[in-house]
Parts: sequence; C-alpha cells; structure tokens
Amino acid sequence: MMIGTMLQTGLATLAAFAGGALGVAWSQRAMRRLPLLVGLGMMALLWVTLTDALPDARAVLSGPAFAAAVLSGFCLFWLVSRHVSHICPACALPNFDAATADRLQTNAVLLMVALAVHSTLDGVAVVVGGPLSGHAGREMLLAVSLHKLPEGLALALLLLGAGYSRRRALFWTWAVEATTLAGGLLGALALHGASASWLGAVFAHVGGGFLYLVLTTLLALARRRPRIKSAGKSSLPA
Repeated sequence: MMIGTMLQTGLATLAAFAGGALGVAWSQRAMRRLPLLVGLGMMALLWVTLTDALPDARAVLSGPAFAAAVLSGFCLFWLVSRHVSHICPACALPNFDAATADRLQTNAVLLMVALAVHSTLDGVAVVVGGPLSGHAGREMLLAVSLHKLPEGLALALLLLGAGYSRRRALFWTWAVEATTLAGGLLGALALHGASASWLGAVFAHVGGGFLYLVLTTLLALARRRPRIKSAGKSSLPA
C-alpha cells in the first residue's frame, strides 16, 4: 500500500515538476497559456470535489461534523492567504505587475511557505480518496495532477518575475512542490487504520480547501487586469 501511495503522489508531483520546467523554459509563451491551463485544472478540481470528495465524506459524517470539516478547510486556506501569502500562485499571477514583482523580491519565501501548506494537503487528498471511497481514487489523482501542472508553472513564473534566475526558480519550484510527496507519506502514516469517520473528516477538510482554491482562482481570472500583458510579461525573461 505504501508503494502505491507514493506512486500516486509521485505522479501528481511530476505534473507540478513538469509545469515548473515549462515555466522556466518558455516563460512568456507559458504566461499566455496559463489562464487556459488554470481554468481546466480548477474545473477538474471542482468536479472531483463536488462529485467525489464531499459526497464520500458526507456519507460517513453527521451534518454538523461535515459542515465543520468543510469550513475548517476553507478557513485554513483563507487564513494562510490573508496573513502569509497567496496559497495558490495561480491566484496571484493574473494580477502580476511591477509592484507585485517588487513585493515578491522580499516576500517570495512566504509565497513558497504558503504553497508548501497547499501542496501537502494535495498529497493528503490523493491518499485519503481511495480508502474512504473503496476504489483506487483515480479521479482525485487525475484532478490533482491537472491542477498541479499550472500550479508549478505559475510558481516558476512568479519566482522569475521576482528576479530569481532560471536555475534558482526551477530548484525552488521543485523543492516546494515536493511537499506533495511529503503530504502523501504523512497521510499514509497518520491515517493507517483510521476510522471511516476520521477519514471522512480529513477528506471534507481537504474539500473545503479545494473549494477556496476554485473560488479565489476563478474570481482572479475573471478580474484579470490588462496590464498583466505589459508590466507582468516585461518582468519575465524571454
């Protein structure tokens, strides 16, 4: 089971690694493709949350427990985004401009810390889905992987815009995204032999976080400022 867990989270992590590599190699071209990739990833995440994560969690939890778990996940991501940094780099990138680049030069570490929290929970989501639903959790793995590709790409672009060299941006993108593996391992160890209600609470918590990601990212894309095409792209290497 542990080998299967690490293989699944490894696939999701590789998707993020690929996104980071694409962002570093083709930064300005990747910027033009990012909104489409982010939209596809978020729609996949919304679909699996509404049709898989939340229904599976609700089946083993009481109404109040389910609502509390979902709200806790939503609030955790809101708190991190408000008091640390954007927990999803794709949420920040649509509003990327020269002022954002200046702030990132001093706050890039906070962005990476926030994303590490996010990626750890991505890994937990991949692990919990199978045992709770009784199937292999392929839907969650696919949705998380589709989400991780533009996530890695966006983080690499933000770090490049903050003045990181290509090599340094790729290194830190991969280092942060590797916490997805840590989340998978943590989930497998902590949830081994756990009751269905405990698994349901964790899955509902993760689902609440996913709802926050989808809501904030789609709102950010809808409010994209035209200057991303000038100020934002001018901060990126060709």
